[in-house]
Amino acid sequence: MAERRLGRGLDGLLQQSPGAPMPDIAADLRPATSLPISLLDPNPYQPRQDIETEDVEHLKASILEHGVLQPIVVRKHGPRYQVIAGERRFRACRQAGLAEVPVVVRDVPDDQMLELALVENLQREDLDPIEKATSFKSYLDRSGMTQEKAAVRLGLDRSTIANMIRLLELPDEVKALLKEGLVSMGHARAILALDGKKKQVEVATRVAREGLSVRQVERIAAAGPGGKRTAKGPAKGAHVRDLEARFREALGSKVTVEEGARPGTGRIVIEFYSHDDLERILARLG
Repeated sequence: MAERRLGRGLDGLLQQSPGAPMPDIAADLRPATSLPISLLDPNPYQPRQDIETEDVEHLKASILEHGVLQPIVVRKHGPRYQVIAGERRFRACRQAGLAEVPVVVRDVPDDQMLELALVENLQREDLDPIEKATSFKSYLDRSGMTQEKAAVRLGLDRSTIANMIRLLELPDEVKALLKEGLVSMGHARAILALDGKKKQVEVATRVAREGLSVRQVERIAAAGPGGKRTAKGPAKGAHVRDLEARFREALGSKVTVEEGARPGTGRIVIEFYSHDDLERILARLG
């Protein structure tokens, strides 16, 4: 069985190749090397789009009082060095005016740079939902992995990655509210079920302004464009909702169960988000 690497964190990912074992990184931290901070550059694959100035200021104050307690992990890049992990420490050290900083130099290829930065931030829960969604998509695009393989590599459920990437389908106005924490992940998933970008923005704005619950947004989505339940039929019963939940759990994708006019009839709609996703669902159905 493939190893779930997020549980091991950076220790499990900082290795020469995805399958090759390597000593614990803690051993590599003895001793650290000092480098002029002027030779260090930020991680070009850093998933965090906005690093809070206040966080950096607090870290700067700690560094000025106690020094740099944990070396910055870097890689050689031409005559300079790129930060792999420790972006905030790097910024805080630079703001503190340090001439040199302790570093650990690692040999890490391009295709692992985003993964390492992504895992570091996921473990610390530093990324907002849109940053996570963008990072997951970039990771898949750069690595060429399927969602299933990436999930195993990162130690996550495939449905988690799929649901995060779907957030990128939201209008920019809704993404902004999600980044600010005025709309939750639960709200966002319900908003995605609304027809049309205009309606999605309208409901998201109501969530932020009126404090609508996720359940209220789900009812709005179920009611259809007119605000009243359409002629598709009565509200779904508990048994149908339970079936949908069981299908979602089994297939790792959104599933809609629609009852027909005659008792015992209907149809099942299974959503997929890429050719790889379709192949994965087909394999599970087989």
